[in-house]
Amino acid sequence: MRHETQIVSGFLAARAWGEPPQVTQLAYCDTCGFRFFERGLSASETARYYRGYRDAEYVRERQRWEPFYTARQHAAQVDWSRSTQRTEAVHEVLSRSNVPAHFSSALDHGGNEGHMLAAVAADRKAVFDPSGCRTLDRIEHFTDVTSLPTDWSLILSCQVLEHVSAPTAYLCDLGTLLADDGFLYVEVPAETWRSTPAGPRRDACLRLLLRSRPLLIATDVLCTVSRIKLGRLPPFGFVAMREHLNYFTTPALEALLHNSGFAIDLSGVNGAGQLFAIAHKRATAVEPPGVQSV
Repeated sequence: MRHETQIVSGFLAARAWGEPPQVTQLAYCDTCGFRFFERGLSASETARYYRGYRDAEYVRERQRWEPFYTARQHAAQVDWSRSTQRTEAVHEVLSRSNVPAHFSSALDHGGNEGHMLAAVAADRKAVFDPSGCRTLDRIEHFTDVTSLPTDWSLILSCQVLEHVSAPTAYLCDLGTLLADDGFLYVEVPAETWRSTPAGPRRDACLRLLLRSRPLLIATDVLCTVSRIKLGRLPPFGFVAMREHLNYFTTPALEALLHNSGFAIDLSGVNGAGQLFAIAHKRATAVEPPGVQSV
């Protein structure tokens, strides 16, 4: 594992634990390309951060630290999350895998309103989402994990795994909800970039940025645009820790599922440009390793 010094977003630090931005470490596996922030979020910090997620107050607070997070950008993200492009991409990969054409039950874990369930033919459809948002018609809604039924024949986890501080534990929990002959569909963003060389001089520069909010915000804008548009960080640049705590490659996603007791049926990049994997429980699960420090 390699480690790179990065900076926690001022918005995340203020909203999740009420403190100024700080430095943290981004761990990187040279074997599979998995990156994750070591700081992570506790259960209470996660609850504070996602309370009222993406409502008007959330957007206003975030813009104070991230001027690029405009109302237009916010609306575009919401529209994409509900787009037919996403559901069609899931339907396409399910169709060419060995999963059944029709399921007795399907659960979208962390599925918000349940739009992704349009990709699935199932007798019973449900969403687990602790945010309390209202689901679409004819979709059950669970907010309390203790009341969540088990033995689902299909579980969807779309754009969730990158947000959790302990992804192996999360996947193991999904395994307990899945029927023995059930399937799991996981989808995460495809986010890669070329890092800037690490070292004491870079670390010192990042700590100096913490002394000036305007300079920190301006540098964050520059680094974010460079990473997303050009696929690399500028010299002495940083990756801000926002709600995405993990960054995956296909080998990393496969390894994580394997270490969580699953066997891969199909993986790759779907029609919406997102990394995906379809898996089922192995007959004998393995003990999950300590791949994430929380």
